[in-house]
Amino acid sequence: MSKGDFSALDYLSKKSPTHLSSRDENGAGPIHYAAASGHLDIIRLIVSITGPEELDVQDAEGQTPLHAAVEKKQESSCSLLLDMGANPNIVNAAMMAPIHLAISKEYNHIVKVLLSCSRTDVNLEGDLGNTPIMLACSYNNCEALHTLFKYGAKLCRQNKLGHFAIHTVAFSGAKEAMEVILQKGEELGISTLTHINYLDKSKSSPLHLAVRGGNTDVIKLCIAKGAKVDQQQCDKSTALHFACTQGAMEAVKAMLLPYEKRIDEIINIRDAANQTPLHRATLFDHVELTKYLISKGADINCVDCKGFTPLLLATTSSAWKTVSFLLSKDADFRIIDKTGRNFLHLAIFQPKGLKNLPEHILQNKEVWELMSDEDFEGCTPLHYACKLGIHDSVKNMLGFEISLGRKSKEKKSALHFAAEYGRINTCLRLLETIQDSRLLNEGDENGLTPLHLASRGGHVKVVDLLLRRGALFQSDYKGWSCLHHAAAEGYTQTMTILLAANIKLLDNTDEDGNTALHLAAREGHVAAVKLLLNQGAEILLNDNHASFFHEAVRSGKKDVANAAIENERLAEIIRLFKIGYTRCPVLDLIECLPESTKHLLDQCMTESEHDPNSTDYHITYHFRWLQAPLNVQKSQTDKALYIQPLAALNAMVHYNRLELLTHPVCQKYLGMKWKAYGSKAHMLNLAMYLLGLLPLTYLVMNMKPTQINTTNGTTFTMENISFSNQNYLISVSMLMVLIMNIYAICKEVIQLTQQRMSYFLDSSNISDWSTAISSIAFVTPMFFGVEGNLQWQAGALAILFAWINFLLYFQRFERFGIYVIMFGEITKTLLSVLVLFIFLLLAFGLSFHALMLHQSEFHSIGLSLAQTFVMTVGELNYETSFQEAYTQGLLPFPAVTYYVFVMFILLMPILFMNLMV
Repeated sequence: MSKGDFSALDYLSKKSPTHLSSRDENGAGPIHYAAASGHLDIIRLIVSITGPEELDVQDAEGQTPLHAAVEKKQESSCSLLLDMGANPNIVNAAMMAPIHLAISKEYNHIVKVLLSCSRTDVNLEGDLGNTPIMLACSYNNCEALHTLFKYGAKLCRQNKLGHFAIHTVAFSGAKEAMEVILQKGEELGISTLTHINYLDKSKSSPLHLAVRGGNTDVIKLCIAKGAKVDQQQCDKSTALHFACTQGAMEAVKAMLLPYEKRIDEIINIRDAANQTPLHRATLFDHVELTKYLISKGADINCVDCKGFTPLLLATTSSAWKTVSFLLSKDADFRIIDKTGRNFLHLAIFQPKGLKNLPEHILQNKEVWELMSDEDFEGCTPLHYACKLGIHDSVKNMLGFEISLGRKSKEKKSALHFAAEYGRINTCLRLLETIQDSRLLNEGDENGLTPLHLASRGGHVKVVDLLLRRGALFQSDYKGWSCLHHAAAEGYTQTMTILLAANIKLLDNTDEDGNTALHLAAREGHVAAVKLLLNQGAEILLNDNHASFFHEAVRSGKKDVANAAIENERLAEIIRLFKIGYTRCPVLDLIECLPESTKHLLDQCMTESEHDPNSTDYHITYHFRWLQAPLNVQKSQTDKALYIQPLAALNAMVHYNRLELLTHPVCQKYLGMKWKAYGSKAHMLNLAMYLLGLLPLTYLVMNMKPTQINTTNGTTFTMENISFSNQNYLISVSMLMVLIMNIYAICKEVIQLTQQRMSYFLDSSNISDWSTAISSIAFVTPMFFGVEGNLQWQAGALAILFAWINFLLYFQRFERFGIYVIMFGEITKTLLSVLVLFIFLLLAFGLSFHALMLHQSEFHSIGLSLAQTFVMTVGELNYETSFQEAYTQGLLPFPAVTYYVFVMFILLMPILFMNLMV
């Protein structure tokens, strides 16, 4: 294609025309290559076969064939494509149309070709809304400007930034193009003075943009044409501020030249931060420009919104040349900023601190006096130098005999700051200078001494230095010792040094009764806890009656809890709690850290050293942590104290810790308790239940209602036999049933008062009540010889509920219990499924009632529902109910009936059983 072999392409197109619409890996088609190579015949051939749509096809970068022609400077291709109807206003991925591309590459003859086409939009917006005029300004393409104006391009259009063409030409530094733009403006009736002061969206004038662009000739041209130097943009910055920021001396001189006779109007003009051009010059250490501005009358002590003078601003930006010059010009160094800091404070914050200032400045007595000035926080330059650890600055200030007793508003001395931030060299220097030893042990507003602060920060070297220099082991106002502070932050090296110096710190308590061990555990510092335990720290209760283990567990510090469990002092740790005030730590552990509880239980299993396959292999279980409170006997003087049996296991149940209940230790413990007294108690309970169940069964088996046949039908009634005339065994059975069920009701009432609302969540309680009430309703009328059949119906229900309830007693037995539980779970599933099943039962029951008119079992709605329910469990009675009726022609609606019957078989027996599974 690029070689222009027309005959080969013609042959190929006839053989397979689709090749002319193919694309390469960049999405370009044959027409792109033809346009870029100037093969006009091939362009005509492609368009004639593929159609005019191919003229505007775009590649992966959005380039059309016209873009490709412009890119390769193919004027003839451009003309042909335009003649054939190519769209000249399509923009590529870079938001450039062919006209933009031609202008940017200064292919001005192609610009004329494109503009000669009536379809070309001479004001087409490209990237950021820039028109061809603006693009021509950016590239100082004057010829293109003339051409664009010839074809009607509009001058006063704004791009998305609000820039006019005059702004674009100013920023680009295109002096010749600016003159063209201004001349065209004059022709359109826009005066040069107005034009050169056009504002964009940020109220920036062309002079602002020219200063940003940095072209001095354009800046001078703007000023010569009447640009306002005092024009302020949205942040109130003038072009003069910009020029001073850049250090553009020539631009500044050019801007100040028109104000020679009224220099005061412009030299100290303020921006939104209340800064003058001098502030901007000093900020970036433009010392020559600073000299020039001061020579022109700039206020050397003007203050901005933060209280910074040019001297203070230069100091904060480390503009040391400018600082020296301003001081030589008698700048007022006593002025402070809005935080109360003078220029020495600010100098300290810079790298190398006071070392940046010439020696003769520091030797000045008035400057020297500033070293004792305090800011609004009460800090002197020495305080900040110690805080930052600028050793040279500290050395310089100490050489001027600065008082080391000066304190900040927090009552911190220089030594406090140095110790707090671990400045070892500074601390050493201060300690060599201190003459009053009281400074070494003075506290701040919280009672913190330098030793406290160094310990809290874990600054080992500083702590060691302070101890060697005689620092005392005092407590702060909260009662915290230096060991408390180190332990609270987990600095074990610092703790080791402190304990080596004074082992008595180990068990010191604060005002809340907390030792260092409490604080380390509460914050979760495992290494610190291990260190303190290994050092022999006493396990104490604080004022809240909590040990360090309580604190760790309640704070959720799993690693600390595990470390305590693994410690050889575990028994001492867990046994320490105060009955009536706090719980045994095991109970807290179960509630807050079940994983750590499992770890504790794991420690209660000891495997023998024998091979697991050996007959001598065994596992020893320890149950001492499962019975909480531990080793507590109820004294005669404390009869009100209640100790819950199996407290740990009950806590596992209460907090739903299934994984703990199934732990081998718990399983063995429960098995042991069951064998010891649980099974005996349960058997006694079962025997008590049988005292009511067996007599009830005897009564049902040996007493029958009398059948009475009358003309109205058959009825059943109980014979009127008084209690005294009853059979002896029946009388005893009646009495036993009555007594045992009254006992059962009393037991349920007691449980209800104890368990309250949770009582109603246990479904077995419903069965107990049903058994007791129906049994009493069964036997009570027989005591008084009451006739009727209601009591016999109550007896039928009583025997049903009684034996079902008896089944529940077997869940306590290991071999049968799992099946009883399975029975309960299946029952729950059945009840859930019945909610859906009842609607299907209604649906098919009513349908069969409507269709099976010949069958007596479907005659009424009740019978129909009952028969449908029986059919669900497999008793379909197909032959009698459906087949025989069909063969005898008794089915009123056979087709619909069989359709409903098939639907019933699919949905009810099959689907219902699957849901149950």
